[in-house]
Amino acid sequence: MGKEILFENEANAKMIAGMNKVADAVKSTYGPKGRNVAFTQQYDVPLVTNDGYAIARQIVLEDKFLNLGAKLIEEAAIKSNDTSGDGTTASVVIAQAIINEAYKNITAGANPIFVKKGIDKAAEVVSKTLTELATPVDSVDTIKNIAAVSGNNDPFIGDLIGQIYDELGFDPCVTLMDTQMADTKLTISTGSRLDSGYLSRYFLTDTVRSVCELDDPYIFICKDEIDSIDSIVKLLEECVTAKASLAIIAKDVKGSALTALAMNAEKGVLKVVALKGPGYGDTRDRNLECIAAVTGATVVDSVLYDIKDCGLDFCGKAKRIVVEKEVSTLEQPAEPNSDKAVELKKQISKKLETETGVYEIDKLEQSLGLLNSAMGVIEVGGTSELEMFERKYRIEDALNAAKRAAAEGIVPGGGKALLLCKGAVEELVGTLSGDEAVGATVILNCLETPIRQIALNAGVDASVVVNEVLSNKNMNYGYNALTNEYGDLIKLKIIDPVTVIRNSFINATSIASTYITTGAAVVDPEAKEDR
Repeated sequence: MGKEILFENEANAKMIAGMNKVADAVKSTYGPKGRNVAFTQQYDVPLVTNDGYAIARQIVLEDKFLNLGAKLIEEAAIKSNDTSGDGTTASVVIAQAIINEAYKNITAGANPIFVKKGIDKAAEVVSKTLTELATPVDSVDTIKNIAAVSGNNDPFIGDLIGQIYDELGFDPCVTLMDTQMADTKLTISTGSRLDSGYLSRYFLTDTVRSVCELDDPYIFICKDEIDSIDSIVKLLEECVTAKASLAIIAKDVKGSALTALAMNAEKGVLKVVALKGPGYGDTRDRNLECIAAVTGATVVDSVLYDIKDCGLDFCGKAKRIVVEKEVSTLEQPAEPNSDKAVELKKQISKKLETETGVYEIDKLEQSLGLLNSAMGVIEVGGTSELEMFERKYRIEDALNAAKRAAAEGIVPGGGKALLLCKGAVEELVGTLSGDEAVGATVILNCLETPIRQIALNAGVDASVVVNEVLSNKNMNYGYNALTNEYGDLIKLKIIDPVTVIRNSFINATSIASTYITTGAAVVDPEAKEDR
């Protein structure tokens, strides 16, 4: 079957129409008075959410050219979810505005290549300005406010996450889990965070959230590379017989071993996930020993054991493991206070007393963290699955926002932060000429888009809001859409993590500036969408 091709205006018109369908659905959720979107799930209950990432991923359009545009704008949400875990709606809202504004100028004769250059230059200025505007987070109250706002202005979510930061400090290990109960509760328990993620997306148990979650897993730990499925046949057969889940943590898992594990996971034959041991060289070996000590596993080393002879009796246990793209969480390992764990703590602590190298101190502290760490477990409940899933997405966004704020600081929320970048972009426009100036002006105009959409969703005149906010010289002065009043946003506790705002903007401009240079669209009419 031949490909279908559209060129120039016809291609762009189709793709932009598809993009607008997705963006219009997503932007209706933006701000404190935004609405939710409901959609069906083929093998699960319907989902009601205001999470831009989840909404964008669910939309598949019948027309292939419209759907191509939809998938391109979806990338803005995906990138923001990957880089920040929050701000996905903002990235779609901004990307849509830039693309539509840019195409008005391109249709009028502007060169898309030079417009793109202007957009990229302006985006760099905005990114730098946002970083300069950030103020550090130094209190749990600020974390509570950020979490509450990100959780769709839910004070319960703010208090929940504030409690975590109060008890575990400003770099907590937190995980979410579903519960059949109506209430949502927090438990502080033992656990470890591993700086390593899944080796294949086929291991995912939740493709929307991009995580693999296994309950009561056996933990198999190997210092060597596992590259042949034949070497772990005994382990896998015993696991299938026991109807148990399995997490393999090794120097690496690749070749036929990774392929076979991924295939079995995808087909549902075995609940399994494979990940690399955190760290490199001696640090990785030490970290594997630490994980083995708290789980009760025996570290399989080819010098001492033949891996073909190793089964479940070499494995440790944990209540749960949650594996994401770059980090994993080991919940309630079976033997957190084993003799081996206590001895390793003493050895590592003694080394820290005499170590002077900054790099080695950092690595030793990471290893010690695997032995000492406490973690917060949020059991998300609801009176129905529909309510539980909606709440879970909001808590996840709030956790990510709190984490980013603690790491890099905060800026005024409610769309005000981007308005504060207008002066810097205006200066840039003055230094450019021709279509590059046109591209930078597109960004200048779109800096108002977030606050305008927030105002529109609150049912008020967006132009009135923007003019009122811009007329006041106080950099924290802004609009509270929830109460329909103006004031100092910091005092009103309307704040955003600078990382989330910056990444949302960068991802939106990246997708948009690439989008506008498209001169043709090619689709396979028989292709099945891979969502």
